[in-house]
Formats: sequence, C-alpha cells, structure tokens
Amino acid sequence: MKLWRVNFLSFRIVKGLIFGVIVFAFSQLNAQNSLPQRQLDNMTQNYTLSNVDSLSIDKRLYHVSSFLESAFLSEKDSLIYKGLRQKTWLLSKAKQYDSAIVYSHQLYDLARQNRDTFFITNALTKLGLYNKKNNDLAESFKYYNEGFKISRIINDKVKIGRYLLQMANIQTSLGDFSGSKTTAIDGVIYLEGTSDLKNLAGLYHIISVANRKQKNYKEAFKYNEKALNLGKDSISIKTIGTKNILIFKNTKALILANQGYYEEAIAMLNILVSDPIVQQDKREYARVLSNLAYIQWLEDKENKNSETLLLTALKIRTESNDVIGLVTSNIHLSKYYFEKDKTKALKYAEAAYYNAKQQHSLELLLEALGYIFKLKEKTNEEAKEYDRIHKKIQEVNQSNREIYAVTRYENDKLTNENLILKAETARKERQQVIYLFSTLFVFLIGGVVFYLYRQRLRREKIREVYNAEARISKKLHDELANDVYQVMMQMQNDQNDPGVLDKLEEIYNTTRDISREHNSFKTGEEYATELNGMLSSYSTNGTKIIIKDIDEINWQAINPEKKIIVHRTLQELMVNMKKHSHAELVAITFKKTPKGVVITYADTGVGVAAEEIIYSNGLQNTENRIKTIGGSFIFDSAKGKGFKAKINFPN
Repeated sequence: MKLWRVNFLSFRIVKGLIFGVIVFAFSQLNAQNSLPQRQLDNMTQNYTLSNVDSLSIDKRLYHVSSFLESAFLSEKDSLIYKGLRQKTWLLSKAKQYDSAIVYSHQLYDLARQNRDTFFITNALTKLGLYNKKNNDLAESFKYYNEGFKISRIINDKVKIGRYLLQMANIQTSLGDFSGSKTTAIDGVIYLEGTSDLKNLAGLYHIISVANRKQKNYKEAFKYNEKALNLGKDSISIKTIGTKNILIFKNTKALILANQGYYEEAIAMLNILVSDPIVQQDKREYARVLSNLAYIQWLEDKENKNSETLLLTALKIRTESNDVIGLVTSNIHLSKYYFEKDKTKALKYAEAAYYNAKQQHSLELLLEALGYIFKLKEKTNEEAKEYDRIHKKIQEVNQSNREIYAVTRYENDKLTNENLILKAETARKERQQVIYLFSTLFVFLIGGVVFYLYRQRLRREKIREVYNAEARISKKLHDELANDVYQVMMQMQNDQNDPGVLDKLEEIYNTTRDISREHNSFKTGEEYATELNGMLSSYSTNGTKIIIKDIDEINWQAINPEKKIIVHRTLQELMVNMKKHSHAELVAITFKKTPKGVVITYADTGVGVAAEEIIYSNGLQNTENRIKTIGGSFIFDSAKGKGFKAKINFPN
C-alpha cells in the first residue's frame, strides 16, 4: 500500500516565473539605490546559478547562500522570501532535512512578523513536509494542522483540503485509520465542488485505504470507485496524474483480494504490471509485482511462480533503495515462507524490522515485530521494544487526535458562530426590508387614496357646476319664455306698439344666449361633433369661424370631466368674442402632443387692455377651470391687436 503524497512546492514548474520576478525585484532595488550595481549583478547571477540543474547540489546551495546573504543586507523582504524558499528546497533535495527545517523556521518567523498569510502557510507547508521526510510524524502533523487553521480563517478551501490530506496521510502511516477517515472526510467536504481533482482523489483514496485496513470492504470499494471516477476523461486523468490512477487500480485489486476475489485481482494486476508507465517506474513496478506474487500465492499456496516474483520485486527495491517497499516485500516473503521454512521466514521478518527502523516507521516496526514473535520465542529486549513502540504509537495517535479535535471544535464553533451571525444579519436585513416595504406600501396606499379622493371631489365639483348651470339654464329659459309669452299676448292687443316689439326681441335674444351658454351636451362618441357645432354656431355674416384638426384628437381617451371643462372654456372664449371682440375672423386649432392636447384660439377683434383682462371674471373663471384638470390657460391681447389664448391639458 502506497500513501498519497502531494508536493506543494512545484519549483521546477514556476522556476522561470520566479526568476523573472527576482530580476524585477532587483531592478526596483536598484532604483532605490539600496545596493551598488555590481552587487546587484552578483545577486542575479547567484540566484540564476542556484537554479541550474547541471550543477551539483552543493554548488547550487553555495550560490543560493551567497544570494541570501546579500538579500539580508538589502533588508528587502521579497528577496529574503525568495532566498529562503530556494534554499529550503535545495536542502530538501540534498536530504538535509534538519537544515531545511531551520531555514523554514526563518521563513515562518519573517512571514509572521509581516503578517503575510501566503508565506506563513508556505512556511508551515515546508515544516510539515520536511518533518515528515525526517520521520518526525507528530511534529509534521502539528505544522500541517497550524496551516489548516490559518487557511480556515482566510477561507481558502483548496489549501484546507490539501492540509487535511497530508494530516490524513500521517494518521494512516501511524495506523490510526479511524482518525484518518475523519480527517479525510473533512477534507472532502472542503474540496468537493472545487477544481482540485488531484487532491480530492487523494482524499477518496485515503478513505478507501483506511476502510480496507479496517476490513470495511464495501466502503473501501465505494471510495476507490469515487477516486477512479474522477479520472473519467483525458483532461481529468492529466490533472490527477496517470500514475495516481494506476495506484488507485492497484488498491482496487487489493480490496478484491481481501474479499477473496483472487482471479479478478490477479487479472487487474497483470494488466498493471504490463503497463509501460508502471514498467518505467521501478518502484511502482516492484510494488505491483510484489502484490501480484503475494495474491497468486494466496489463491494457490503451491504456486511456484510466486516465490520468483517476490524475490524479483525484493531485488528491484533493494537496487532502488525503496526502504518502505523493502518492508512490504520482506513481510510478503516472511508470510510466504512461514509454513515452508521458518528460518527464511524469520530472516525476512528481521529484515523488515531493520528496514522499518531505517524509516522510523512505528507502524511498520510493530508489524515486523509481530511476525518475529510468531517465529521465535520472545526475548525481554524484543518484548520491551514491542511494548515501547506500541505505546509510542498510541501516544502519537492520541496526541494527533487531541490536536485535531481542538482544531475541529474551533472550526465547528467558528462555523456555527458565522452561521448564527449570518442568520441574525439576514433576519435584521429581512426586518429592514419588511419595514421599508411596509412604509412604502402605506405611503403608496395613502397616496392612491388621497389621489382618488381628490379626483372624486374634483369630478363631483365639475359635475355639480355642470348640473347647476344646466338647471339655471333651464330655469332662466322657462321664466324668460313666460315673459315672452306675456309680451306676445300684449302684442295681440296692440300690434303697433314699437316698444313692446323691441322688448320682445331683447328678451328672446337673451334667452337664446343663456340657453346656448348653459345647455347640456353629450360627452361620449358625439362629443367632437357637438363641440364643433357649438363653435360653429357663433358664426354670423360678420364673423367667420375656422376650426382646424378637431377630429385629430382622440376624444374617447379623454375623461368626461375634462371634456366638460374644454367645452365650457371654449364657450367662454366664444361668448367674450361675441360680446366684446366683434372679430371678423376666429381661428381655433387643435393639436395632439405626446403629453396631452393643445388648443390655440386667435381672433382679429378689437382686443382688450391688460388691466381689463385682470378684472375679467369670465377669463379668471376659465383659467381656474383649466387648472382643475392639471392644465394651463395663457392669453395675450392688446387694444386693437386682437385676442390670443393657448389651452394646454394632459390626456
């Protein structure tokens, strides 16, 4: 079984970019005259040489150390960051993990001082990685956990998932499969829905491995399928890595073998062992080969081919110095010879123990000691060692659980607090919105009610005036008609009385004028015809009336109250013209505009002086009428220049 590993520091990929940035930093430094040009050139050269792969690690370390020394003198943090990152990476390549950890601490301290979360998490990643390579898993777990906490605060989901993957890997290495599953599942929660397929697949794989170790094969198979399904096309396979997909398939074969499906497992491993990518990687080839040989032996204990393949895998791992792989191969051989040759079985068990000690792997040490105890009698020294390692593993696992339990509690608490805060904020926002809309609704309803009330009063007022005028007109007409009748009766008695005839004519004309001014009219479809008729009725032999475009107006769209006002206003103008203007020509023009209707009146009469206009009750009444429908009445006149008026009202 191979654990999932992620390298956070892909320096080869970004080497060119880093170099470009460093050159830019040098130019900025030079602009500030912090260092002489010659020293800047030396720094550029040293950093460049530290990236040259053809040079030995020692020479590259020498050049980056020279660069870092100048960077500290410049007191330029951006250069110090780059120097420390480069040096820690090169020290790791040289497997000088203790020194890499020392310089990673310097990077961490500088980042903490500057409160730079990017470099803080970068330094914590390095400390976790180098402590893990140095086989100090407890210390590594601690630093990864610190990185997880900071990433959680800044809500960087991808980094959170990656830290949890590393922590779950460590827990698996220590045999804490329950803890590993808990941590990995938390990581899945953060990474699902992101584009980080590689690390999400890694988390699925860790959960699958942990379930397999706990013999929960149904769940192991489920999460193995999840990991494999992420690589369903060429793009996702490239993202996850072809090699990692092959690892998932190897794990699937082991799950099948654990359930007794040896034929299916062997078929899968035969495909893998023939894969060119596997064959090109000696460690992967040896791992698949060893698993294939071991499962063939499980299927058939008399299988002669198994021993050959197991020994071949052991040889490849020895040549490639694959210490963890050697532990697995020696354990497989110890199991193979357990019933056949106790001496060989013990030899391979002790070799596995030796390899595990080299790797400082407590879990592998415990497994190797278990086989040693089965193959020979316990000695006090070996018993003490077994007990010590067992207790050590328990202590480390317990410590890791406590570290992550506290962090997880803080995370849950922070999440709950955030949810409560968001809920409270949302509640207050909803209340504010409700209050706002309630207020607006009240004002709107109030405005509508007030408007309708005013319109109602206005309509009622107009109708009352109209009805009153109609009643007065009828009354006057009836009364005057009676007077006319009486005068006519007198005429019958004395037809030659000229005074009676004059009086009769005066009464009759007055009656016609009053009736014409105040008679009722229709405001429906026949309105335009009646209005045109009213205006035309003022035409005499001495006065010509011109009415233009009256039919262009959509009178049906205008409410009855406005029609009444228009009729009375124009009637007032015509009466004034008849009584005072003595105009020979009157022009009335109707025009439709986007906002309403404009009516223009003009005559060629004697006109009227300004002071007479002010005291003209008829014109003042006309202006007041137009204002009641939201319109305007503008007039212009002077003695001897006729009279003009402009009526404007909305539809």
